[in-house]
Amino acid sequence: MKIRFLLALERKFRNLRRKYAHILYAGKSVYCPICDQTFRKFKPAGRSKYKRPNSVCPKCAGRERDRVMHLFFAEKKEVLRRKQCRLLHIAPEPCVVPNLLELATQQYVSGDLVRNDVLIQFDIQALPFSDQSFEVVYCSHVLQAVEDDDKALAEISRVLSSNGWAIVNVPCRGASTREFHAGGDEAAPADFVRIYGSDFTEKLVQKGFNVVPITMHEIASDEEQRMMCLSAESVGAIYLVQHGAVDDCHLAGDEQSTD
Repeated sequence: MKIRFLLALERKFRNLRRKYAHILYAGKSVYCPICDQTFRKFKPAGRSKYKRPNSVCPKCAGRERDRVMHLFFAEKKEVLRRKQCRLLHIAPEPCVVPNLLELATQQYVSGDLVRNDVLIQFDIQALPFSDQSFEVVYCSHVLQAVEDDDKALAEISRVLSSNGWAIVNVPCRGASTREFHAGGDEAAPADFVRIYGSDFTEKLVQKGFNVVPITMHEIASDEEQRMMCLSAESVGAIYLVQHGAVDDCHLAGDEQSTD
């Protein structure tokens, strides 16, 4: 009984700390565009040598990659919009959901392998949807923890409509992808089975995608990167992919959106 009481007390304390963290972190040194607030610093993320001291927003829990994508959607949303849009959000980040709901004019579906706060539980290596079920798929920092990422990418390709697009974001360091034993290799975080290299682009092309890399330098100024604590390693490698040809000018917003 005493142990149960202590565990319940610990959970209550953690919840209170999470709820009021933005007050404890009050300040003007860093900025989160998702919740439009400043703080003296962001909360840390990761463990051991992978710990990042300025990562998680104390208010909305957005991480570096989420802050970049918020700016991206704010700038490109009209270009990316589809009149009929069914959207699949894999391992959903709550702070990104409002951006994606604006795009999902017809249906929004969230899913994860183990989480209960999603609409559907599924394995990304065997998605329970018919071919071309979605006009948009969003998959950020998931593939590095998937046993067979070839199957996962093939499934994303299968469920994506011919005129749709997907955002795929992965941890990326160096030129070549490195494979690890999950939970047993100090060279990678505990849940990783790989860290991608720039050769990930080739893997996307092999799966039949046309690829446009999205860099934080195209989205955020040097001052914004400093205030939002962004780095290439913390943000990861972000790609917009489609089955058809991707028009860079169209992505840049020089044309009107298509159906």
